Amino acid sequence: MNFQSVSSVGLKWGLCACAILMVFVVRAQDDGETRINILQADAILRDQRQPDVQRLIGAVLLGYGDATLACDSALRFKDGRFRTMGNVRLNDGDRRVLAESMLLNPQAEKAIATATVGEQVRMQSDLGEIQATRVDYELDTKWVRFPNGGTMHEQSRSATFERGLFKVDDSLLELGGNVYIDDGDWVVMSDSLHWDEKNEKLFFHGLSHVLEQSGELELSCFFGAFDAAQESGWFASEEVGSGTKARVRQDDVWLEADRLEVPADSLEPLSAMGRVEIQDTSRVWKVWGSDALRRQGAGGENLVSVRGGSSGRARYMDASSSDTLWLISDSMEIQSNWTRLWPGVHLIQGQAAASCEELFWDDSTEQIDLLGTPLTWLEGWLLKADSMTWQLNDNQPEKLSARGHSGLILDIDSMCMQQISGRNLDAYFTDGVLNSVEVVGNAESIYFDTEKPNPCEAFNQSVSSAMRIDFDAGEIKDIVLLQKPEGVWSSVQGEVPELKGMAWKALPEAIREAFEKDRLDFSVED
Repeated sequence: MNFQSVSSVGLKWGLCACAILMVFVVRAQDDGETRINILQADAILRDQRQPDVQRLIGAVLLGYGDATLACDSALRFKDGRFRTMGNVRLNDGDRRVLAESMLLNPQAEKAIATATVGEQVRMQSDLGEIQATRVDYELDTKWVRFPNGGTMHEQSRSATFERGLFKVDDSLLELGGNVYIDDGDWVVMSDSLHWDEKNEKLFFHGLSHVLEQSGELELSCFFGAFDAAQESGWFASEEVGSGTKARVRQDDVWLEADRLEVPADSLEPLSAMGRVEIQDTSRVWKVWGSDALRRQGAGGENLVSVRGGSSGRARYMDASSSDTLWLISDSMEIQSNWTRLWPGVHLIQGQAAASCEELFWDDSTEQIDLLGTPLTWLEGWLLKADSMTWQLNDNQPEKLSARGHSGLILDIDSMCMQQISGRNLDAYFTDGVLNSVEVVGNAESIYFDTEKPNPCEAFNQSVSSAMRIDFDAGEIKDIVLLQKPEGVWSSVQGEVPELKGMAWKALPEAIREAFEKDRLDFSVED
Protein backbone atom coordinates (compact mmCIF):
# COMPACT_ATOMS: atom_id res chain seq x y z
CA MET A 1 0.00 0.00 0.00
CA ASN A 2 1.52 3.29 -1.01
CA PHE A 3 1.12 6.69 0.57
CA GLN A 4 -1.51 7.78 -1.98
CA SER A 5 -3.78 4.81 -1.22
CA VAL A 6 -3.48 5.42 2.53
CA SER A 7 -4.58 9.01 1.95
CA SER A 8 -7.52 7.83 -0.14
CA VAL A 9 -8.70 5.42 2.53
CA GLY A 10 -8.25 8.10 5.16
CA LEU A 11 -10.31 10.53 3.13
CA LYS A 12 -13.11 7.98 2.73
CA TRP A 13 -13.16 7.31 6.46
CA GLY A 14 -13.12 11.07 7.07
CA LEU A 15 -16.12 11.58 4.78
CA CYS A 16 -18.01 8.79 6.51
CA ALA A 17 -17.25 10.32 9.86
CA CYS A 18 -18.47 13.70 8.62
CA ALA A 19 -21.68 12.21 7.26
CA ILE A 20 -22.36 10.47 10.59
CA LEU A 21 -21.49 13.68 12.41
CA MET A 22 -24.00 15.68 10.36
CA VAL A 23 -26.83 13.68 11.90
CA PHE A 24 -26.26 15.76 15.01
CA VAL A 25 -26.09 19.52 15.36
CA VAL A 26 -22.49 20.57 14.90
CA ARG A 27 -21.54 24.04 16.19
CA ALA A 28 -18.90 26.26 14.62
CA GLN A 29 -16.96 27.27 17.74
CA ASP A 30 -15.60 30.84 17.75
CA ASP A 31 -13.69 30.92 21.02
CA GLY A 32 -16.58 32.43 22.99
CA GLU A 33 -17.96 34.49 20.12
CA THR A 34 -21.48 34.21 18.70
CA ARG A 35 -21.99 30.82 17.08
CA ILE A 36 -23.48 29.63 13.81
CA ASN A 37 -24.91 26.13 13.80
CA ILE A 38 -23.82 23.83 11.01
CA LEU A 39 -27.02 21.85 10.57
CA GLN A 40 -26.03 19.90 7.46
CA ALA A 41 -23.26 19.38 4.92
CA ASP A 42 -22.17 16.46 2.78
CA ALA A 43 -18.56 17.10 3.69
CA ILE A 44 -16.36 19.35 5.80
CA LEU A 45 -12.82 19.65 4.45
CA ARG A 46 -9.67 21.50 5.31
CA ASP A 47 -7.34 22.95 2.70
CA GLN A 48 -3.66 22.61 3.63
CA ARG A 49 -2.97 25.78 1.73
CA GLN A 50 -5.51 27.63 3.93
CA PRO A 51 -5.26 25.99 7.36
CA ASP A 52 -7.58 28.60 8.96
CA VAL A 53 -10.38 27.90 6.47
CA GLN A 54 -12.84 24.99 6.42
CA ARG A 55 -14.77 24.05 3.28
CA LEU A 56 -18.36 22.81 3.52
CA ILE A 57 -19.54 20.97 0.43
CA GLY A 58 -22.93 19.73 -0.70
CA ALA A 59 -26.41 20.60 0.63
CA VAL A 60 -25.03 22.97 3.24
CA LEU A 61 -27.50 24.18 5.87
CA LEU A 62 -26.55 26.71 8.56
CA GLY A 63 -28.60 27.94 11.50
CA TYR A 64 -28.52 31.24 13.36
CA GLY A 65 -31.32 31.80 15.87
CA ASP A 66 -34.60 31.48 14.00
CA ALA A 67 -32.90 31.94 10.63
CA THR A 68 -31.49 29.23 8.37
CA LEU A 69 -29.21 29.52 5.36
CA ALA A 70 -28.93 26.89 2.65
CA CYS A 71 -26.33 26.84 -0.14
CA ASP A 72 -24.26 24.53 -2.35
CA SER A 73 -20.96 25.21 -0.56
CA ALA A 74 -19.41 27.46 2.04
CA LEU A 75 -16.09 28.58 3.47
CA ARG A 76 -15.81 28.88 7.24
CA PHE A 77 -13.11 31.26 8.48
CA LYS A 78 -11.35 31.13 11.84
CA ASP A 79 -13.12 34.28 13.07
CA GLY A 80 -16.48 32.54 12.62
CA ARG A 81 -17.54 34.12 9.35
CA PHE A 82 -19.01 32.03 6.54
CA ARG A 83 -18.75 32.75 2.83
CA THR A 84 -21.68 30.88 1.29
CA MET A 85 -21.84 30.21 -2.44
CA GLY A 86 -24.15 28.76 -5.04
CA ASN A 87 -27.94 28.91 -4.83
CA VAL A 88 -27.83 30.69 -1.46
CA ARG A 89 -31.17 30.91 0.38
CA LEU A 90 -31.53 32.76 3.69
CA ASN A 91 -34.87 32.08 5.41
CA ASP A 92 -36.04 34.10 8.42
CA GLY A 93 -39.72 33.99 9.29
CA ASP A 94 -41.72 35.00 6.21
CA ARG A 95 -38.64 36.49 4.54
CA ARG A 96 -36.22 34.94 2.08
CA VAL A 97 -33.01 36.33 0.60
CA LEU A 98 -31.83 34.59 -2.59
CA ALA A 99 -28.35 35.13 -4.01
CA GLU A 100 -25.34 33.42 -5.52
CA SER A 101 -23.00 34.62 -2.79
CA MET A 102 -23.52 35.70 0.81
CA LEU A 103 -21.19 36.56 3.70
CA LEU A 104 -22.51 35.50 7.11
CA ASN A 105 -20.83 37.40 9.95
CA PRO A 106 -21.86 36.28 13.46
CA GLN A 107 -19.88 39.01 15.20
CA ALA A 108 -21.74 41.74 13.27
CA GLU A 109 -24.89 39.58 13.33
CA LYS A 110 -25.30 40.34 9.67
CA ALA A 111 -25.61 38.54 6.34
CA ILE A 112 -24.38 40.45 3.28
CA ALA A 113 -25.58 39.19 -0.09
CA THR A 114 -23.97 40.50 -3.28
CA ALA A 115 -25.04 39.88 -6.84
CA THR A 116 -22.84 38.52 -9.57
CA VAL A 117 -22.60 40.28 -12.91
CA GLY A 118 -25.93 40.25 -14.67
CA GLU A 119 -27.75 38.87 -11.62
CA GLN A 120 -29.73 40.40 -8.74
CA VAL A 121 -30.11 39.58 -5.07
CA ARG A 122 -33.76 38.96 -4.31
CA MET A 123 -35.51 39.50 -0.99
CA GLN A 124 -39.03 38.08 -0.74
CA SER A 125 -41.54 39.01 1.95
CA ASP A 126 -45.20 39.98 2.38
CA LEU A 127 -44.20 43.32 0.76
CA GLY A 128 -43.43 41.46 -2.44
CA GLU A 129 -40.00 40.98 -3.96
CA ILE A 130 -37.16 43.51 -3.80
CA GLN A 131 -34.28 43.06 -6.23
CA ALA A 132 -30.91 44.71 -5.59
CA THR A 133 -27.22 44.31 -6.28
CA ARG A 134 -26.55 44.13 -2.54
CA VAL A 135 -28.64 43.26 0.51
CA ASP A 136 -27.40 43.63 4.11
CA TYR A 137 -29.59 41.54 6.43
CA GLU A 138 -29.17 42.35 10.14
CA LEU A 139 -30.11 39.14 11.92
CA ASP A 140 -30.62 40.62 15.39
CA THR A 141 -32.63 43.77 14.61
CA LYS A 142 -34.37 42.27 11.55
CA TRP A 143 -33.36 45.35 9.56
CA VAL A 144 -32.64 44.83 5.86
CA ARG A 145 -30.50 47.43 4.13
CA PHE A 146 -30.20 48.12 0.39
CA PRO A 147 -27.13 50.39 0.17
CA ASN A 148 -27.08 50.37 -3.64
CA GLY A 149 -30.82 50.81 -4.06
CA GLY A 150 -33.29 48.39 -5.52
CA THR A 151 -36.58 47.67 -7.24
CA MET A 152 -39.69 46.28 -5.58
CA HIS A 153 -42.55 44.41 -7.30
CA GLU A 154 -45.76 43.10 -5.77
CA GLN A 155 -48.77 42.46 -8.01
CA SER A 156 -49.76 45.92 -9.37
CA ARG A 157 -47.38 47.78 -7.05
CA SER A 158 -43.79 48.73 -7.84
CA ALA A 159 -41.06 50.94 -6.39
CA THR A 160 -37.51 51.99 -7.24
CA PHE A 161 -34.97 53.73 -4.98
CA GLU A 162 -31.24 54.45 -4.68
CA ARG A 163 -30.90 53.41 -1.03
CA GLY A 164 -33.25 51.73 1.38
CA LEU A 165 -33.85 50.19 4.78
CA PHE A 166 -36.61 47.70 5.61
CA LYS A 167 -37.46 47.52 9.34
CA VAL A 168 -39.22 44.18 9.39
CA ASP A 169 -40.89 44.29 12.80
CA ASP A 170 -42.30 47.77 12.09
CA SER A 171 -43.31 46.93 8.50
CA LEU A 172 -41.49 50.16 7.59
CA LEU A 173 -39.51 50.94 4.45
CA GLU A 174 -37.13 53.92 4.63
CA LEU A 175 -36.23 54.89 1.07
CA GLY A 176 -34.03 57.62 -0.36
CA GLY A 177 -32.66 58.91 -3.64
CA ASN A 178 -35.05 59.29 -6.58
CA VAL A 179 -37.76 57.22 -4.95
CA TYR A 180 -40.58 56.25 -7.29
CA ILE A 181 -43.64 54.31 -6.08
CA ASP A 182 -46.61 53.23 -8.17
CA ASP A 183 -49.27 51.25 -6.30
CA GLY A 184 -51.99 51.46 -8.93
CA ASP A 185 -53.92 54.21 -7.11
CA TRP A 186 -51.05 56.61 -6.39
CA VAL A 187 -47.74 57.66 -7.90
CA VAL A 188 -45.13 58.95 -5.45
CA MET A 189 -41.79 60.61 -6.23
CA SER A 190 -39.49 61.66 -3.41
CA ASP A 191 -35.93 62.40 -2.38
CA SER A 192 -36.55 60.63 0.92
CA LEU A 193 -39.55 58.97 2.58
CA HIS A 194 -40.64 56.35 5.08
CA TRP A 195 -43.32 53.95 3.91
CA ASP A 196 -45.52 52.30 6.54
CA GLU A 197 -46.84 49.66 4.17
CA LYS A 198 -49.06 47.94 6.72
CA ASN A 199 -51.00 51.13 7.57
CA GLU A 200 -50.77 52.68 4.08
CA LYS A 201 -48.94 55.76 5.34
CA LEU A 202 -46.06 57.79 3.91
CA PHE A 203 -43.73 60.06 5.89
CA PHE A 204 -41.75 62.56 3.82
CA HIS A 205 -38.23 63.71 4.69
CA GLY A 206 -37.26 65.39 1.40
CA LEU A 207 -38.79 67.03 -1.64
CA SER A 208 -41.77 64.84 -2.52
CA HIS A 209 -44.66 64.73 -4.99
CA VAL A 210 -47.80 62.56 -4.81
CA LEU A 211 -50.37 62.18 -7.59
CA GLU A 212 -53.60 60.22 -7.47
CA GLN A 213 -53.96 58.18 -10.66
CA SER A 214 -57.43 59.65 -11.28
CA GLY A 215 -55.86 63.12 -11.27
CA GLU A 216 -58.28 64.45 -8.65
CA LEU A 217 -55.68 64.92 -5.90
CA GLU A 218 -52.04 66.03 -6.08
CA LEU A 219 -49.61 67.21 -3.41
CA SER A 220 -46.03 68.39 -3.05
CA CYS A 221 -44.01 69.04 0.12
CA PHE A 222 -40.60 68.69 1.79
CA PHE A 223 -41.78 67.29 5.14
CA GLY A 224 -45.08 65.61 5.87
CA ALA A 225 -47.20 62.57 6.60
CA PHE A 226 -49.80 61.17 4.20
CA ASP A 227 -52.49 58.59 4.92
CA ALA A 228 -53.36 57.16 1.50
CA ALA A 229 -56.45 55.32 2.75
CA GLN A 230 -57.92 58.46 4.36
CA GLU A 231 -56.43 60.94 1.84
CA SER A 232 -55.33 63.05 4.80
CA GLY A 233 -52.20 64.23 6.59
CA TRP A 234 -49.94 67.22 7.13
CA PHE A 235 -47.46 68.73 4.66
CA ALA A 236 -44.80 71.41 5.17
CA SER A 237 -42.08 73.39 3.44
CA GLU A 238 -38.41 72.85 4.18
CA GLU A 239 -38.15 76.12 6.11
CA VAL A 240 -40.96 78.31 7.40
CA GLY A 241 -41.14 81.62 5.55
CA SER A 242 -38.82 80.75 2.67
CA GLY A 243 -38.21 78.20 -0.07
CA THR A 244 -40.68 75.94 -1.83
CA LYS A 245 -44.05 75.73 -0.07
CA ALA A 246 -46.22 72.68 0.51
CA ARG A 247 -48.97 72.36 -2.13
CA VAL A 248 -52.21 70.39 -2.42
CA ARG A 249 -54.45 70.30 -5.48
CA GLN A 250 -58.00 69.04 -5.34
CA ASP A 251 -59.61 68.98 -8.78
CA ASP A 252 -58.81 72.39 -10.36
CA VAL A 253 -57.73 74.38 -7.28
CA TRP A 254 -54.23 74.59 -5.76
CA LEU A 255 -53.66 75.39 -2.06
CA GLU A 256 -50.13 76.12 -0.90
CA ALA A 257 -48.59 77.28 2.37
CA ASP A 258 -45.68 76.71 4.74
CA ARG A 259 -47.80 74.05 6.45
CA LEU A 260 -51.03 72.32 5.40
CA GLU A 261 -53.21 70.06 7.52
CA VAL A 262 -55.74 67.96 5.59
CA PRO A 263 -58.27 66.14 7.81
CA ALA A 264 -59.54 62.62 7.20
CA ASP A 265 -63.11 63.76 7.87
CA SER A 266 -64.41 66.18 5.23
CA LEU A 267 -66.53 67.83 7.94
CA GLU A 268 -63.37 68.87 9.79
CA PRO A 269 -61.56 72.07 8.71
CA LEU A 270 -58.56 72.03 6.38
CA SER A 271 -55.99 74.54 7.64
CA ALA A 272 -53.10 76.35 5.95
CA MET A 273 -50.50 78.37 7.83
CA GLY A 274 -47.85 80.76 6.54
CA ARG A 275 -47.59 82.29 3.03
CA VAL A 276 -50.96 80.90 1.97
CA GLU A 277 -51.98 80.95 -1.71
CA ILE A 278 -55.16 79.52 -3.24
CA GLN A 279 -55.26 79.51 -7.04
CA ASP A 280 -57.08 77.81 -9.88
CA THR A 281 -55.04 75.58 -12.19
CA SER A 282 -55.67 77.96 -15.12
CA ARG A 283 -54.12 80.81 -13.11
CA VAL A 284 -57.11 83.07 -13.68
CA TRP A 285 -57.66 83.98 -10.02
CA LYS A 286 -55.70 83.83 -6.77
CA VAL A 287 -56.35 84.40 -3.06
CA TRP A 288 -53.48 84.80 -0.63
CA GLY A 289 -52.70 85.75 2.96
CA SER A 290 -50.97 84.53 6.12
CA ASP A 291 -53.44 81.82 7.19
CA ALA A 292 -56.46 80.06 5.72
CA LEU A 293 -59.14 77.66 6.88
CA ARG A 294 -61.53 75.63 4.74
CA ARG A 295 -64.61 74.30 6.50
CA GLN A 296 -68.06 73.11 5.54
CA GLY A 297 -70.79 75.73 5.77
CA ALA A 298 -74.36 75.26 7.02
CA GLY A 299 -75.54 74.44 3.50
CA GLY A 300 -72.87 71.77 2.98
CA GLU A 301 -70.69 73.89 0.68
CA ASN A 302 -67.06 74.67 1.43
CA LEU A 303 -66.33 78.02 3.08
CA VAL A 304 -62.77 79.37 2.85
CA SER A 305 -61.52 81.94 5.38
CA VAL A 306 -58.29 83.83 4.67
CA ARG A 307 -56.54 86.17 7.11
CA GLY A 308 -53.69 88.60 6.77
CA GLY A 309 -50.81 88.82 9.21
CA SER A 310 -47.37 90.23 9.79
CA SER A 311 -46.31 89.25 6.27
CA GLY A 312 -49.20 91.14 4.62
CA ARG A 313 -52.97 91.50 4.35
CA ALA A 314 -55.40 89.08 2.71
CA ARG A 315 -55.77 89.68 -1.04
CA TYR A 316 -57.79 88.46 -4.00
CA MET A 317 -57.04 88.89 -7.71
CA ASP A 318 -59.16 87.88 -10.71
CA ALA A 319 -57.92 88.29 -14.30
CA SER A 320 -60.93 86.67 -16.00
CA SER A 321 -62.01 89.99 -17.57
CA SER A 322 -60.07 92.65 -19.48
CA ASP A 323 -59.72 94.72 -16.28
CA THR A 324 -58.07 92.77 -13.47
CA LEU A 325 -60.05 92.79 -10.21
CA TRP A 326 -58.06 93.25 -6.99
CA LEU A 327 -59.36 93.16 -3.41
CA ILE A 328 -57.47 93.60 -0.14
CA SER A 329 -58.59 93.43 3.51
CA ASP A 330 -57.60 91.98 6.86
CA SER A 331 -59.96 89.00 6.50
CA MET A 332 -61.96 87.26 3.76
CA GLU A 333 -64.65 84.58 3.61
CA ILE A 334 -65.26 82.96 0.23
CA GLN A 335 -68.01 80.54 -0.78
CA SER A 336 -69.05 79.36 -4.22
CA ASN A 337 -71.52 82.20 -4.80
CA TRP A 338 -70.51 84.94 -2.38
CA THR A 339 -67.51 86.71 -0.85
CA ARG A 340 -67.24 88.76 2.33
CA LEU A 341 -64.28 91.03 3.21
CA TRP A 342 -63.58 93.06 6.38
CA PRO A 343 -62.18 95.39 7.70
CA GLY A 344 -60.14 98.02 5.83
CA VAL A 345 -61.35 96.86 2.42
CA HIS A 346 -59.96 98.25 -0.85
CA LEU A 347 -61.08 97.31 -4.37
CA ILE A 348 -59.49 98.23 -7.72
CA GLN A 349 -60.69 97.24 -11.19
CA GLY A 350 -59.70 99.17 -14.29
CA GLN A 351 -60.18 102.88 -13.59
CA ALA A 352 -62.55 102.21 -10.68
CA ALA A 353 -61.59 101.88 -7.02
CA ALA A 354 -63.43 101.64 -3.72
CA SER A 355 -62.82 101.44 0.02
CA CYS A 356 -65.05 100.53 2.97
CA GLU A 357 -65.04 98.68 6.28
CA GLU A 358 -67.02 95.68 5.01
CA LEU A 359 -67.81 94.37 1.53
CA PHE A 360 -70.27 91.64 0.57
CA TRP A 361 -70.26 90.32 -3.02
CA ASP A 362 -73.17 88.10 -4.10
CA ASP A 363 -72.32 86.36 -7.38
CA SER A 364 -75.83 84.93 -7.77
CA THR A 365 -77.38 88.42 -7.96
CA GLU A 366 -74.24 90.22 -9.25
CA GLN A 367 -74.56 92.67 -6.37
CA ILE A 368 -71.82 94.27 -4.25
CA ASP A 369 -72.64 95.91 -0.91
CA LEU A 370 -70.15 98.37 0.62
CA LEU A 371 -70.71 99.21 4.29
CA GLY A 372 -68.94 101.44 6.78
CA THR A 373 -67.93 104.87 5.35
CA PRO A 374 -67.62 103.61 1.77
CA LEU A 375 -65.80 105.59 -0.93
CA THR A 376 -65.78 104.94 -4.67
CA TRP A 377 -63.45 106.52 -7.24
CA LEU A 378 -64.82 106.32 -10.77
CA GLU A 379 -63.75 108.23 -13.90
CA GLY A 380 -62.13 110.89 -11.72
CA TRP A 381 -65.17 111.26 -9.46
CA LEU A 382 -65.31 110.44 -5.76
CA LEU A 383 -68.60 109.02 -4.49
CA LYS A 384 -69.34 109.13 -0.74
CA ALA A 385 -72.27 107.72 1.27
CA ASP A 386 -73.20 105.82 4.42
CA SER A 387 -73.66 102.66 2.35
CA MET A 388 -73.40 101.70 -1.34
CA THR A 389 -74.69 98.91 -3.55
CA TRP A 390 -73.25 98.10 -6.95
CA GLN A 391 -75.43 96.22 -9.42
CA LEU A 392 -73.35 94.47 -12.09
CA ASN A 393 -74.18 92.98 -15.48
CA ASP A 394 -71.57 90.58 -16.89
CA ASN A 395 -69.06 91.99 -14.37
CA GLN A 396 -69.63 95.57 -15.59
CA PRO A 397 -71.34 98.25 -13.45
CA GLU A 398 -74.98 98.83 -14.37
CA LYS A 399 -76.20 100.83 -11.38
CA LEU A 400 -74.72 102.26 -8.19
CA SER A 401 -77.07 103.08 -5.32
CA ALA A 402 -75.77 105.28 -2.50
CA ARG A 403 -77.81 105.73 0.66
CA GLY A 404 -77.41 108.33 3.40
CA HIS A 405 -75.27 111.48 3.20
CA SER A 406 -74.51 110.80 -0.45
CA GLY A 407 -72.23 112.93 -2.57
CA LEU A 408 -70.15 113.19 -5.75
CA ILE A 409 -66.90 115.13 -5.92
CA LEU A 410 -64.57 115.88 -8.84
CA ASP A 411 -61.28 117.56 -8.01
CA ILE A 412 -60.69 120.15 -10.75
CA ASP A 413 -57.42 121.43 -9.32
CA SER A 414 -56.09 122.31 -5.92
CA MET A 415 -58.47 125.31 -5.75
CA CYS A 416 -61.98 124.01 -6.51
CA MET A 417 -64.17 120.90 -6.87
CA GLN A 418 -67.37 119.92 -8.62
CA GLN A 419 -69.80 118.85 -5.87
CA ILE A 420 -73.18 117.11 -5.77
CA SER A 421 -74.82 116.02 -2.53
CA GLY A 422 -78.13 114.68 -1.28
CA ARG A 423 -79.77 112.08 0.91
CA ASN A 424 -79.76 109.28 -1.67
CA LEU A 425 -78.08 108.92 -5.05
CA ASP A 426 -78.39 106.47 -7.97
CA ALA A 427 -75.76 106.36 -10.73
CA TYR A 428 -76.53 104.63 -14.04
CA PHE A 429 -74.00 103.17 -16.48
CA THR A 430 -74.03 102.23 -20.15
CA ASP A 431 -71.46 99.58 -21.17
CA GLY A 432 -69.70 100.26 -17.87
CA VAL A 433 -69.43 104.02 -18.50
CA LEU A 434 -71.16 106.57 -16.21
CA ASN A 435 -74.23 107.94 -18.02
CA SER A 436 -76.34 109.81 -15.45
CA VAL A 437 -76.85 110.43 -11.73
CA GLU A 438 -80.15 110.98 -9.94
CA VAL A 439 -80.15 112.66 -6.53
CA VAL A 440 -83.20 112.53 -4.26
CA GLY A 441 -83.67 114.46 -1.02
CA ASN A 442 -81.97 117.78 -0.22
CA ALA A 443 -80.15 117.77 -3.54
CA GLU A 444 -77.40 120.39 -3.83
CA SER A 445 -74.68 121.08 -6.34
CA ILE A 446 -71.76 123.42 -6.83
CA TYR A 447 -70.70 123.49 -10.45
CA PHE A 448 -67.62 125.20 -11.96
CA ASP A 449 -67.34 125.79 -15.71
CA THR A 450 -64.20 123.84 -16.62
CA GLU A 451 -64.12 125.31 -20.14
CA LYS A 452 -63.21 128.77 -18.83
CA PRO A 453 -59.54 129.82 -18.57
CA ASN A 454 -59.92 130.11 -14.80
CA PRO A 455 -62.70 127.66 -13.87
CA CYS A 456 -62.49 128.43 -10.16
CA GLU A 457 -63.42 132.13 -10.41
CA ALA A 458 -67.20 131.51 -10.72
CA PHE A 459 -69.66 128.77 -9.84
CA ASN A 460 -73.31 127.78 -10.04
CA GLN A 461 -74.93 126.69 -6.80
CA SER A 462 -78.22 124.79 -7.14
CA VAL A 463 -80.69 123.51 -4.60
CA SER A 464 -83.62 121.19 -5.31
CA SER A 465 -85.60 118.34 -3.83
CA ALA A 466 -84.26 116.16 -6.65
CA MET A 467 -81.93 116.58 -9.59
CA ARG A 468 -80.49 114.64 -12.51
CA ILE A 469 -76.92 115.06 -13.81
CA ASP A 470 -76.10 113.82 -17.30
CA PHE A 471 -72.50 112.84 -18.11
CA ASP A 472 -70.47 112.55 -21.28
CA ALA A 473 -66.99 110.94 -21.14
CA GLY A 474 -66.83 111.60 -17.40
CA GLU A 475 -67.72 115.29 -17.74
CA ILE A 476 -70.95 116.92 -16.58
CA LYS A 477 -73.07 117.56 -19.66
CA ASP A 478 -76.20 118.92 -18.01
CA ILE A 479 -77.77 119.45 -14.57
CA VAL A 480 -81.55 119.21 -14.43
CA LEU A 481 -83.31 120.47 -11.27
CA LEU A 482 -86.48 118.41 -10.96
CA GLN A 483 -88.42 119.76 -7.95
CA LYS A 484 -88.51 123.27 -6.37
CA PRO A 485 -85.33 124.32 -8.14
CA GLU A 486 -83.15 127.21 -7.05
CA GLY A 487 -79.92 128.12 -8.76
CA VAL A 488 -77.61 131.12 -9.16
CA TRP A 489 -74.21 131.89 -10.67
CA SER A 490 -71.78 133.64 -8.35
CA SER A 491 -68.17 134.71 -8.46
CA VAL A 492 -65.80 133.36 -5.89
CA GLN A 493 -65.24 135.79 -3.06
CA GLY A 494 -62.54 134.59 -0.74
CA GLU A 495 -62.72 130.88 0.00
CA VAL A 496 -64.05 128.53 -2.66
CA PRO A 497 -67.45 127.20 -1.52
CA GLU A 498 -67.71 123.62 -0.28
CA LEU A 499 -70.84 121.62 0.53
CA LYS A 500 -71.00 119.96 3.97
CA GLY A 501 -69.08 116.71 4.09
CA MET A 502 -67.80 117.06 0.53
CA ALA A 503 -64.04 117.13 1.20
CA TRP A 504 -61.89 115.44 -1.44
CA LYS A 505 -60.01 112.30 -0.50
CA ALA A 506 -57.63 110.57 -2.88
CA LEU A 507 -57.05 106.84 -3.14
CA PRO A 508 -53.98 106.16 -0.94
CA GLU A 509 -50.85 105.88 -3.04
CA ALA A 510 -49.72 102.85 -1.02
CA ILE A 511 -52.87 100.99 -2.10
CA ARG A 512 -52.30 101.83 -5.75
CA GLU A 513 -48.65 100.71 -5.52
CA ALA A 514 -49.65 97.43 -3.81
CA PHE A 515 -52.13 96.75 -6.61
CA GLU A 516 -49.57 97.41 -9.34
CA LYS A 517 -47.02 95.15 -7.65
CA ASP A 518 -49.50 92.31 -7.18
CA ARG A 519 -50.71 92.62 -10.76
CA LEU A 520 -47.13 92.49 -12.05
CA ASP A 521 -46.30 89.48 -9.87
CA PHE A 522 -49.48 87.73 -11.01
CA SER A 523 -48.66 88.25 -14.70
CA VAL A 524 -45.07 87.03 -14.16
CA GLU A 525 -46.40 83.80 -12.60
CA ASP A 526 -48.39 83.14 -15.76
